[in-house]
Amino acid sequence: MSEQYFSPEMTVDEAFRMHAGARRVFARFHLGGCSNCAISETHTIGAISVDYGIPLPMLLDSLNALFEGSPLAIGTRVRIPDEIRAKIPQLATVPEIGEITGMESGAYTADFGDVRLQGLAEDFIAVAPEAAAG
Repeated sequence: MSEQYFSPEMTVDEAFRMHAGARRVFARFHLGGCSNCAISETHTIGAISVDYGIPLPMLLDSLNALFEGSPLAIGTRVRIPDEIRAKIPQLATVPEIGEITGMESGAYTADFGDVRLQGLAEDFIAVAPEAAAG
């Protein structure tokens, strides 16, 4: 990994503000979800590594990986993955194709007709231009 965005001295709050996906990374390590694994927003990433026995390079690599890959651009046509649609009954009436209309701190906003959804890049699937037209 060439560029480091997160550092051991960074607090959890700073990590959350830097990228919306940081919450999911901490959750994958079972941090922050219950009283036994609660983390304070003033806790540093380095302290979390020590306190919870998570190797620091592994934790930092997982956080910094949030900035890898091909991000969605404003105007990209997207659809909601079937596994997400299946879990949320309210999405049954949402149009199949939407468009990315905003992005901030790793979170995307997509408009599907009159419905506006927010999520990470992994919450949307880019649609080829010819598929979106048809």
